[in-house]
Amino acid sequence: MTKLFKRIDTVFLEVTDIEKSIEWYTDVLDLELRWFQKEGGYAAIEIGETPLTLVRASEVKPATHCQFNFFTNDIKAAHERLQENNVDVDEIVDYGDVLSFEFRDPDGNILGVCFFEE
Repeated sequence: MTKLFKRIDTVFLEVTDIEKSIEWYTDVLDLELRWFQKEGGYAAIEIGETPLTLVRASEVKPATHCQFNFFTNDIKAAHERLQENNVDVDEIVDYGDVLSFEFRDPDGNILGVCFFEE
């Protein structure tokens, strides 16, 4: 922790269809909706200490790299759940001390999942 900042408070991710994205993030990723502001086009998804805020955008140009990683204690189960839900999922990569894989949300945003011994 730095002296100036305590943590990352919120991660923002643009999506084109906020209601469809809320459904996808809650159903497929099994996350919980914290709040939804339909008129403003914002929805906060509960994920540990740092919420994921979906932001409605008229067009999304996904980054060419992973936006952030979800941490899991069971990377194989996470990988299988995404595959079972027809998510575009890469293979699990073993970096020695870290296992990870990437996947795409309905807007093509590249997201990651990682596991390492804490």
